[in-house]
Amino acid sequence: MKILLVTYWGLTNMGGIWTYMKQLADKLNEYGHEVTLMGSRAEDHTLYLLDQGISFDKKTLYNVLLPQLDKDRFPHLHLEHGIFSFELGRYVFEGGAAVLGLEKYDVIHAQDPISAYALRRIMKVRKPLVSSFHGALAYESYFEYKGLEPALTRKEYEKRAIWRYFRRLEGMGVRSSDLILVSSDWIGRLVNRQDAGEAPIRILPYGIDVKQYDAKAALPAPLKFGDGLKVIMYAGRLEYIKGVHVLIAALGILQHSRQDWVCAISGIGSLTEELQAQVLDQGMQGRVFFTGKMDNIPAALTAADIYVQPSLQDTQPFSVTEAQLAGIAPVVAGTAGMPEMVQQGVTGFVVPAEDSMALAVQLEQLLQDDELRLRTGKQARSWAEHNRTLDGMAAGTLKAYHEALSMQHGQSSYPAPRRFNKGEGRIRLPQAFHPADILEHMPPDRPLAHALREGLPQDYCIPDAQMALKE
Repeated sequence: MKILLVTYWGLTNMGGIWTYMKQLADKLNEYGHEVTLMGSRAEDHTLYLLDQGISFDKKTLYNVLLPQLDKDRFPHLHLEHGIFSFELGRYVFEGGAAVLGLEKYDVIHAQDPISAYALRRIMKVRKPLVSSFHGALAYESYFEYKGLEPALTRKEYEKRAIWRYFRRLEGMGVRSSDLILVSSDWIGRLVNRQDAGEAPIRILPYGIDVKQYDAKAALPAPLKFGDGLKVIMYAGRLEYIKGVHVLIAALGILQHSRQDWVCAISGIGSLTEELQAQVLDQGMQGRVFFTGKMDNIPAALTAADIYVQPSLQDTQPFSVTEAQLAGIAPVVAGTAGMPEMVQQGVTGFVVPAEDSMALAVQLEQLLQDDELRLRTGKQARSWAEHNRTLDGMAAGTLKAYHEALSMQHGQSSYPAPRRFNKGEGRIRLPQAFHPADILEHMPPDRPLAHALREGLPQDYCIPDAQMALKE
């Protein structure tokens, strides 16, 4: 089977999504399938096929489309800057994916609602489309904005056009899919609220290659601290949504009752300097250490005693499973899909999200009770070994692919969604255009115009009327 795994986002710098795609591709290749990965590369503004040396330069199409999508003709694109940025980025992605080609694949597996909707829009021949929803775009966007506007409430944010835009985009991604994979009940319920229609939803938790994990964990630990100090650890992006500021606040409380610990914060992100300043303000510069990005988290975890995932929203972070495989019962925030990853007091611990005091109390309990910490860590390892295997995830994914193929051939009890079939329900905004029509009048770009004419459906046009929000 020829399989295409696609993400709208940066391919190798997306943390958990990259881990998921790479592990799945390796395992499916091992099973004898031919797997290709498609995604963006920010360094040179390309959309590319990994390990194939084939790429699409997004800059040319971006620069051509930018002046065409002006506010006078298309005011709906300019309700908020974020809407314009995402729509323009999606049109460039659609053009690039069309030029790179979809026809040779038996199944396409999108990794986000943006790529799911984009790929369905550009299909000249309908292909089975399985979509994985790794997060909730609209809700995640709220936390991104709240990081910039601390006083922003969810109720206020939901009045904004950008919220409605992300909700609609998620809904279009859902309705574009033949079958949807989610890693938790939580994200499954959100997808259902997006009007999944006839597309079945399958819950399939993430898996990890345990043998590969153990091999990496056997390498020398990159973290070393003084004897007698217990190590608290976090690994992930340093962004507001990850809640590292909550962890630092909890450590500020903890230091007044216990001093037998240090904390290692591993990762990079836009809040690095702000979080470092928070540590300084708490007087913990000799106790909390920012390690930067570490390539071998399994080895680093061998030096840790406690792992904390304080995210404000997270679906099923790989780092929690990695901690469990390290023999650590993780402390997770009680939000989104994380509580589904642990059994309270057995394979992990759940504290209320954004509650630094509750987190400090839980950390103090684990620091003072060695027996509890070691017993739950052993149980966490055993649970992860049996419930988070890569073979199980790959087998479930292959089953989903075959189910989507059966829909394509009319052999399934689930009919393939009829929305977005070629020429069906295509709405065109006044003054909307096919990008090749613009490029054909620009001599240096005529080869690109020909490629887009060949790759995109004849009735494809931008801006996309389906996403035209009103004030």
